Amino acid sequence: MTRYLAVVIILLTTGCAGVSTLDRPGDYYPAAQVNDSKASLFRGIDNLLSDKEIERILNFQLKIPKMNRIAILKLSHDRYWQNYSRDFNYLTESVATDFVSKLRDSARVYDASFLPGMLIPEKRTIPFLREAAARYQADLLLAYRTNCRTFEKYKFFSASETKAYCSVEVILLDVRSGIVPFTALVSNEFEAKKKKDDVNFHETIKKAELVSISKSLKDVAERINSFLDNVGEL
Repeated sequence: MTRYLAVVIILLTTGCAGVSTLDRPGDYYPAAQVNDSKASLFRGIDNLLSDKEIERILNFQLKIPKMNRIAILKLSHDRYWQNYSRDFNYLTESVATDFVSKLRDSARVYDASFLPGMLIPEKRTIPFLREAAARYQADLLLAYRTNCRTFEKYKFFSASETKAYCSVEVILLDVRSGIVPFTALVSNEFEAKKKKDDVNFHETIKKAELVSISKSLKDVAERINSFLDNVGEL
C-alpha cells in the first residue's frame, strides 16, 4: 500500500504536536490499598456515585493481564470519501492496517482488531461500549475520532495549495474495571499541493488528510504501547 501513498500526494509535514496521559507514580497509592476485584467500581447507568465510591475509584491501581486483546472503535465517520474511488479505499484500508499492526507490536498485546459493527450499540456511552467490548472478550477498548481543518487564510494565496491540520483523539478503556487510564490527542499540520492526476483540489486535500491521520495514529499506537509496558500485571 506504500506506493499509493507515494503516488497520490505530495505531503510536507510542517509540524507535529501531541499530548497523552502520564503514568501514575508508584508511590501514589496508599501502602494499605488493596484492589477488591470482586466489587464493581461503577454502578448502573442512572446511579450517581457517592463520595466514598469516587475515592475508591481514584485510589484504584490498574493492573491488566500479561497478554491483552484491544478492541478498536472509530467514532467519527467519513463514508463519502471512503467510497469515492478505489485509491481512497486502498488508502483507508492501509491506514487501518498500519494502525493495527503497530498496536500488535506490543509484547502485552496478542490481538488488536476493530470491534465488530454488529456489537456497536446505538448509545455510544461508556457503559454500553464497555459491555460490547466484554462480549468481544476484549481486555481493552480503544476508541478514537479524527478531525481535520483547513486554514482558510491560505486559499487566498493559491487555489491549488493549502495548509491544514488533522487531529486524532483517543481514549483507552480497561473493560474489567471501567477505568480510562490513558488518553491522547495528537495533531499533525501539513501542506498539500494539487497534482495533475487529482480530479479536484478537494481530492488533494482529502488524500493529504489521510496521510496526516496515518501519521497521528502511528504516534498514538507508540504512546499506547509505551503505556502498556508500564502497567502492572494481574
